[in-house]
Amino acid sequence: MGKRGQEELLRFVIYIFAAIIILIVLINFVSGVAGGRLVKSQILAKEIALFIDSAEPGTSMIFNYEKADVIINKDARVVTAKIENSAYTYPFFTSHDIDSEINSTSTKITIN
Repeated sequence: MGKRGQEELLRFVIYIFAAIIILIVLINFVSGVAGGRLVKSQILAKEIALFIDSAEPGTSMIFNYEKADVIINKDARVVTAKIENSAYTYPFFTSHDIDSEINSTSTKITIN
C-alpha cells in the first residue's frame, strides 16, 4: 500500500469513528426524550422554582423524589434537577431568603 492508500485509509477510519460518535450521541438523546427523563427533570425544576416564586415568607414544602438530584443555587437563583443523565436548570426570581435541606430522597424548602 502506498502513501496515498494509507492517507485514504486514515480518512476512512476517522470518518467511521466520527459517524459512530455522532450516532451514539443521537441515540442517547433520543432515548432520554423517549424515556421521559428530560421532561421529568424539566417538570421537577420548574415545579420547585415556581413554588419558590409564589410562596409567602414562613412557607415550607417538602418535595419527595426518587432517582433525582436537586441543586438549589441561592446565589445564581436557579434550580437544577438532574434525573439520570438529563439535567435541567430553571431560574427563580423571589427576593425572600431561602433555606433548603437536601437529602437523598427529598428536599425541604423554607421561605423566610
